[in-house]
Amino acid sequence: MMKKILLRLKPSLYPYPLFLLLAFFLMLFICHLVYMKQVEIIKDDITSVSEIKLDKLQQHLDELKREVHFLANLPSVKQLASLSLLPTYTNEKKQLELELEYSTTISEIFKQYATSIPGIVQIRYIDNKTGLEVIRINKLGDDVIVVPSTSLQYKGDRDYVIETRKLKRTQTFISDISLNQENGNISLPYLPVIRASTLVYDINNQEALGQIVINMSAESIFDDLQSELLHRMPKVELYVINEQGDYLLHPDKEKTFGFEHGIPYRLQDEFTIDNNDALLPVEYHAIDSLYPPFFFSRQDIELDINQQRQVGIVVVASNLSAIHKVSVFILWYWTAGLIFFLLLRMIKNNLVLKSKQLLLNTAIEMEVKLLSILDNVPNGIILVNRNGIITMANGPVENIFGYHSSELIGQSVQILLPIHFQHSHAQNIDAYFARPETKLMGVGRDLYGVHKLGHNVPLEIGLSVMDYQGELHAICGIVDISKRKRLEVLFEQVVDVLPNAVLLTDLDGNIELVNHETEKLFGYERHLLLSKNINVLVSSSYQEQHFTWLKDIFESEDKTKTARQDMIGLRSDESEFPLSISLSKLATHKGDKLLYSVIDLTEREAKAHAMTKLSETLDRTSKMAGVGGWELDLETNELFYSDETYHIYGLPVGTKLSVEESIHFYTAEFQPIIQKTLSDAIETGKPWDIEVQFTNAEDKLIWVRVMGTIEYKNGKPIKVAGTIQDISERKYFIEELSRSNSELHNFAYVASHDLKSPLRGIDQLASWLEEDLKGKLTSQDAEHLSLMRGRINRMEQLLDDLLAYSRAGKKDDISDIDLVSVIENVFDLCNTHNTFTIETHLAVSRITTASVPLEQVLRNLINNAIKHHHTGKGKIEITVTVQGEFYEFIVHDDGPGIPAEFADKIFDMFTTLKPRDEVEGSGMGLAIVKKIIRTVEGDIKLDTGVTKGASFRFTWPVKLRRRH
Repeated sequence: MMKKILLRLKPSLYPYPLFLLLAFFLMLFICHLVYMKQVEIIKDDITSVSEIKLDKLQQHLDELKREVHFLANLPSVKQLASLSLLPTYTNEKKQLELELEYSTTISEIFKQYATSIPGIVQIRYIDNKTGLEVIRINKLGDDVIVVPSTSLQYKGDRDYVIETRKLKRTQTFISDISLNQENGNISLPYLPVIRASTLVYDINNQEALGQIVINMSAESIFDDLQSELLHRMPKVELYVINEQGDYLLHPDKEKTFGFEHGIPYRLQDEFTIDNNDALLPVEYHAIDSLYPPFFFSRQDIELDINQQRQVGIVVVASNLSAIHKVSVFILWYWTAGLIFFLLLRMIKNNLVLKSKQLLLNTAIEMEVKLLSILDNVPNGIILVNRNGIITMANGPVENIFGYHSSELIGQSVQILLPIHFQHSHAQNIDAYFARPETKLMGVGRDLYGVHKLGHNVPLEIGLSVMDYQGELHAICGIVDISKRKRLEVLFEQVVDVLPNAVLLTDLDGNIELVNHETEKLFGYERHLLLSKNINVLVSSSYQEQHFTWLKDIFESEDKTKTARQDMIGLRSDESEFPLSISLSKLATHKGDKLLYSVIDLTEREAKAHAMTKLSETLDRTSKMAGVGGWELDLETNELFYSDETYHIYGLPVGTKLSVEESIHFYTAEFQPIIQKTLSDAIETGKPWDIEVQFTNAEDKLIWVRVMGTIEYKNGKPIKVAGTIQDISERKYFIEELSRSNSELHNFAYVASHDLKSPLRGIDQLASWLEEDLKGKLTSQDAEHLSLMRGRINRMEQLLDDLLAYSRAGKKDDISDIDLVSVIENVFDLCNTHNTFTIETHLAVSRITTASVPLEQVLRNLINNAIKHHHTGKGKIEITVTVQGEFYEFIVHDDGPGIPAEFADKIFDMFTTLKPRDEVEGSGMGLAIVKKIIRTVEGDIKLDTGVTKGASFRFTWPVKLRRRH
């Protein structure tokens, strides 16, 4: 029947049913692809949702763990737990008071904690031994209630209490999510909760005495899981199940926590799962489940460390969006197909019409172009018949010969030839027409034409033949090469002044052009080299190699290929010398040529020898210094190491390493630092100098100092170079010195603190003796007591000065200070009896420095001038000048002065020039001053050139370095 219908149809209509059939099957195929693509999108979306919700649930559990550990480690909770360790003979009343006090405090803490965290519904402290609740607070809405002791329950038999007792220190028990129970019964209204509990240890963290249990509302967790992304994806359903598949969260609340009432409702009761993450409803009876109605993604989270209990998050989405996409596609598919069919019919009709019009237009245009083409070509064209008569000349001929085309037509072509060619030209025309071919005239020699003005014009002429107006004509293509000739002359002049030797040869090596440097380098005059073979300039031992190289360049298909080789040259006096030849193929109007550029390497070889010796010297030096060199080529990513660097790495010399492999030798802590330092240096161009830890190939942990700089070319980083040095020994001594300094500082502080306590006790006893025996002591006994108290005060002052000496130079808060104000304040503090005057001569009034150590130096020097003055009154002068990078301070007094022989000794510790019974002091003041000044890299000395009084000079840096 179908065959009869097709036979009745016009042959032109046969393709349409076939087209429709193919379009239908194509639609089915694309619909399947669209559906499957949309399914992949649905699966990706629900996988993303399930992972996000799993992360949220994990965050809630982690937060719950932190909260229970926070409460378990509260000091008051530990102290309450530790009361059970008190011996039985302890005061019972006192113990009860402590229990009440701690219980009240902890209850208040629990209340505040439950109020601040919305999801908490209950917090309890349970005694481990008795299993009884000691403290419990309940949260009902916004009310937080402390449960009275009479309502506290026994929980020792509950699963979570038993499991918590098995925990190790810092572990947490997370219960299953279940409905809250009171006294063993499910409380109303139903409230799903999750419990977190951990052990409470005594104050010494030795024994687990109790448990903290927090009940968190699972509804608040579920609400958080259902927020945000699920609202933006309304076709996605979220389920939470336990390890048995029981629903903890379901869009239909009637199906949740059925297992608590003995009527379980599970995921497997509602859906059947296939192997493609698809869900089929239990009542789904479709024979073909190629397109399942639901897809799901499940993520599980473990609730205990043994991974025996878990909670699963299941995200389910229907295939409705995929079906919708397919439906929309089908609509657009057939709409587009209909439009395409109509356009195709219209285009077909237009093409037939346009093709006919195009043929007509083409014929007209070709006729016009054929007439004008000869006038628009860049070269001159002349048509010459068998008799040598010009029958056509185009426009460029006028520019070449100066004749207008109308002047040439009908003239003999000999009018354009030099006289010495005219007599043989007629024979040449006859020979060419006898055997016409396409060829170039004058190959291997120069051709010239005659301009209308009489001068010769250098030309290139190509010949061909054509049938024109029914007669065979010769087509003469003419090119004026006057400009090229001028450029050739200019080229030879430029080559002649080049600073290196340049030669031009043919492909057989015959020399055609040399410059002046070539004459000087090889010792030949120019005319003796022309037409000789290039091998006369190459040592016989290199001639075969040179010929092979020349052949390789000649046969290369790369027209721009350039190669360089070093070989031995031969001068005219037969002496040999090193040279470097750069060879390239050059296309000229006379064919391909070879261009040689020759450099004398005699000086470079000498420098290379010197550099080799220098390199050997540097290698010896680097080995003695333990410093290795390295270099990274950023274009090839290749690393170069010196021998000493390989020694530091513990590798054989010459071992190849990538950048990643070299960084792997650094410890895990410092690998990111090395990577960031290298990338920052490449980006910014700044050099670096860092100290990092390093494990060499011999598994030895060392400290290395790595330095590097960046090399640029045309604004682009091309190379990184630097050094590496093993500084383990230096690092060890620095750490030892730091530890020793720290121990000395701690010793000074402890010694000062611990020795001052008994001294104060002795001083107090002496004071009591003076008061109790007042009027009963002899004058000698009173004097002895007074001397003893003076010695005690002196010892206490000595300890204070020792501590100040150990701390000298530690404070360095840098700020802008008023020098006049600082000096006046220090002087007023020291001049307690107002018997001294001060005079200042300051070159600067404000400086930026650390004020505390500077004030300490000035206070000691001014105080010494006042304390050691022989008359008890006088004048102090302070002068400040700028000496380069330092301020110079001069503190001068008009006192008795200091003998020159003590100029160095006075800065020693415990040194005084007068007995301590005459002038009280520890002898530490100037030692502290010297240490402070040396700490900031200054210097102090006694000026022994003054005639009266004492004069101290010290320097203080203008730019004080910050200490870290």
